[in-house]
Amino acid sequence: MSETASCARSAPLKLSQLQNFCKRDPAGYKDDYDAQSRRLTSLVGILLLSPNADPSPSLVELIQFMAAVSSSSYKGEESDRVAALLMELLVGTSNSASSSSSATSAATESAATIPLLQSTLPLAALQLHRDIRKACVSALILMRNKGAVPPLRLLQSFFQLMAVVPDKNLRESLYHHIVNDIRNINKNGKKDEKLNRTIQSFFHRIVAASANESTAGAEDSPTDYAAKRAVQMICDLYRRNVWNDERSVHILATAAASPNASVASRALRFFLNIEEAMALDKQNSETNEWEGIDNINLHLHSKKTKGKQRLIEKQIRNRKKKQNAREHGIIANREDKGVEASKKLFPAIELLHDPQGLVETILKRVKSSGSNTYKFEVKMLMLNFVTRVVGNHELILLPLYPLLQRYMGGHQRDVTAILAYSVQSCHQYVPPEEIYGILKTIAHNFITERCSEEQMAVGINAVRSICARVPSVLSTEEDETDGDGREISSSWDVEAFTRDLAGYAKHKDRSISIAGRGWVNFIREVHPSLLQGKDRGLVGAGLHKAGERPLRYGEVRAALGVEGADLLAAYEASKKRKEKGGKKNSDGSDSEGDDDSESGWVEMNDGEEGGDDESESGWVEMKDEEDESDEEAPDLVLLGDDEEGKEEEDVDGEKGDTVDYSKLSKKERAKMQQEVSSTRIFTASEFAKMHKLVARQQQARRDPRLAAKLKRAIAKGEEFDDISDSDSDDSDDEDIHIKGAVNTTDIMADAKRKRMSKAEKLEKIIEGRVKFENKERAGGSTNTEKKRKKNFAMSKFSFDARKKIGEKTTAKMGRKQERSKLDGGGRDAKKRRRKF
Repeated sequence: MSETASCARSAPLKLSQLQNFCKRDPAGYKDDYDAQSRRLTSLVGILLLSPNADPSPSLVELIQFMAAVSSSSYKGEESDRVAALLMELLVGTSNSASSSSSATSAATESAATIPLLQSTLPLAALQLHRDIRKACVSALILMRNKGAVPPLRLLQSFFQLMAVVPDKNLRESLYHHIVNDIRNINKNGKKDEKLNRTIQSFFHRIVAASANESTAGAEDSPTDYAAKRAVQMICDLYRRNVWNDERSVHILATAAASPNASVASRALRFFLNIEEAMALDKQNSETNEWEGIDNINLHLHSKKTKGKQRLIEKQIRNRKKKQNAREHGIIANREDKGVEASKKLFPAIELLHDPQGLVETILKRVKSSGSNTYKFEVKMLMLNFVTRVVGNHELILLPLYPLLQRYMGGHQRDVTAILAYSVQSCHQYVPPEEIYGILKTIAHNFITERCSEEQMAVGINAVRSICARVPSVLSTEEDETDGDGREISSSWDVEAFTRDLAGYAKHKDRSISIAGRGWVNFIREVHPSLLQGKDRGLVGAGLHKAGERPLRYGEVRAALGVEGADLLAAYEASKKRKEKGGKKNSDGSDSEGDDDSESGWVEMNDGEEGGDDESESGWVEMKDEEDESDEEAPDLVLLGDDEEGKEEEDVDGEKGDTVDYSKLSKKERAKMQQEVSSTRIFTASEFAKMHKLVARQQQARRDPRLAAKLKRAIAKGEEFDDISDSDSDDSDDEDIHIKGAVNTTDIMADAKRKRMSKAEKLEKIIEGRVKFENKERAGGSTNTEKKRKKNFAMSKFSFDARKKIGEKTTAKMGRKQERSKLDGGGRDAKKRRRKF
């Protein structure tokens, strides 16, 4: 036995002292530790016989001592024995035996060995004192943090405690421990995939058991509560970028299809709001990090010393370094969008494995449930999710549209949200016959004179949004025509409907007229033939002349290549041609602007080297430009399979056979687009450039003035001068946009100032009175307030008062006389002044 242990034998040791000695000399104090272990076993046995009795005061301290010492000094069999004893005290004998036998080590654990949760606990575990239960949980968490207990061994016990024990503080501590434990397992990018799959399988079994056992409208069972906690954990881990894979999304999809309203609503809110929440978290973290560095208090210290000055200078250097890194990151994101886009997550709603089956299940539950089965908010949440999935994945769910029509009443609760969900559910593959019913319902219930102005504006905006997503609704049957040759649809009169809504552009109400003008502008770009000639405008007339019309249902335009590839080739050729021209001018090889060189004569200096007999007079005869056979051809891309053009190359290796892109026909453009797309691999910046060129071409097709301007630029060779080389987006819109989501504000009527009622006026008066009486600024009155309250007799001769009133007439005359005397032209002082 060591000398330290023999000295400590003379007096009884406290547990804190014994813990210190066991860490320093584990072998020397093994007997003392075994004595405390036997003491803990006996106290636990006594407590299990009478759990209602008050526990021993030293039991909590003894539990903490055994957990700390066994996990550090005697890790192995001893730590496993202590953990099994504590779990037996928490959840009972049968549950602890099953959990200990199921996971002897972290390497041998699997999903098949983890049993499902028990719905109840033994009576002794339920009646355990809260202090003892808290001490056992703290001891097990301590042992897990030191690596003495594998994670799955605690997972089932802690989930069972969360599901059964009615101690809110304990449940919160267990929840935070499980989340932080999983985060620590996957910390610093080192993920344990095997352990993650096992834990996710356990969560999925809990959620699936809750979905199979629960019924709609029934009370929550312990399994349902455990499923809610599992769903909440997965949502939290996904938001923290710990579990952002398909397995987590599949678990949440199972929870979304659960009959339990609380479990399903948590999963549905995750799918609808997770992208916005993650984007806000990123913005807040960047803002807080920058604010913490940017805030430097230069006047923190009253006395300036060298040490304090060095501290401030260090903070300024750190701020400058962070600012440079921040600016460099912003520039890098603008320049290389392809890499940044690849780092971003797919929306969780895009990772669903079977979206069609999921939305059919949820829609069936919404239709079959009664009025008391689910709350109205839960039904709205389900409809929002179903319509979002249908719009994002472009699914065909025909029973959805008649269901939406049932909720489109004028006095329906949250009817604006219903209209937004209807817009979400529309896409190009929905049959127009299904959309006709929705449009007719909106027109009958909202766009009538009996409705209020706000309802009419919302209805017109909703119709415009639906037609923008399903433009085939506006297409007409070309086979059926009337006597005047106008096209008529077999289902409804599209032209009459369009012109009826266009008439609201001149309504007396401002919100309705704004919605009507938006509808007219939309029809001008999509199908201007439906409007009258006076409503088409300049853009609509140009598109009507070009024969613009929407595609019919099922009609597609086959792409011959990447859209804009021909424009990109023309842009690159023009850019190279200008660079070569600029290079020639800088080297002095081109002298087209010189008046003396028009006839082929160049003036040279007399003292220049290389002069011969013929150049004695300083003039040298040069050949005309037409005689030059080695002239460099313009840098244009070759079109067609002309073998001579491919073989003919100049000294620089550039192709000689060239064409003018502005004079190509539509077929030649399509052929060149197909050729360029099949022979090149485009980068992210080139795709952005093509997108910009195509957008400009489409805008010129809509605007005749821009088309004429572009035609003049082509004639001058300045077609691409207004296109910048940077592919960054110049928009300042920093709002978060979620794919497929339609907010109610998108179709709401434009806000306008309306007349306030008497109650609103009184409320505003009282608010202003309270704000005036109670000063918001701390301290006394300001100088402006003092000046306002100052007595007029004290301030009437001040500079400000005299400046406002102006000088008196007598003062002006006196100053004028003094000035005249100085000039020598004043009157005689004795001369009598004439009175007027």
